[in-house]
Amino acid sequence: MEGKEQSLPLEEFRKLLSPSDLENIPSGINENEYLLRFLRFKENPKRAYETFVKYHKFQHSDKEFFSKVRPSVLKYVLDAKIFTKQPGNDADGWPVLLLRSKRWNPSEVSVTDIMYVSTLLLEEISRRRSSGVSIVIDWDGFGFAHYRQITYRNLVRGFAILQGTFPISFKAIHQLNPSMVSKIFFSLLSAKLKKRVLPFSHSIKSSDLNLIISAI
Repeated sequence: MEGKEQSLPLEEFRKLLSPSDLENIPSGINENEYLLRFLRFKENPKRAYETFVKYHKFQHSDKEFFSKVRPSVLKYVLDAKIFTKQPGNDADGWPVLLLRSKRWNPSEVSVTDIMYVSTLLLEEISRRRSSGVSIVIDWDGFGFAHYRQITYRNLVRGFAILQGTFPISFKAIHQLNPSMVSKIFFSLLSAKLKKRVLPFSHSIKSSDLNLIISAI
């Protein structure tokens, strides 16, 4: 009986899908598993469908960007370990992603490269049956050379990913060594997401990061 009850939202979700919606599901994968990514994010089938539509609209509007979200293309960025998934989860059981500005050489790795990797990691987390994630951003080392690479297009991408276009909920965004840029960026987020931005009031040494992450 329980299995039947659990399948009901998926059946309701499927009824909302048009033939063109079904064409957006990548070939060669389990369709039910793909659709469940959206139901894990929004349990209500109608809201899950809304996210499904926004997600694929986002992909279609930025095909060049998504065509490069592949490990083989991004090996040089992944090897730099600027933005990484941590081995464990936070206290609430959510996966943790860490962005370390100090490891980011803007003459070698662009803002767009970082966004490719962030999207790749979020896709991986979503496929692993998690509907949420915690982010730790260490702004130490973030300077003008990083800032000048930020374009309007990248801001649009960032806000889209953070605010419901992607089937992942950002449960907490922990800031270490926040800068003026970070304050401006996060001030533009939705009221709901602003409440999840958790700044540290003092400077944190890089050597203390693992201890901080384990305590989150």
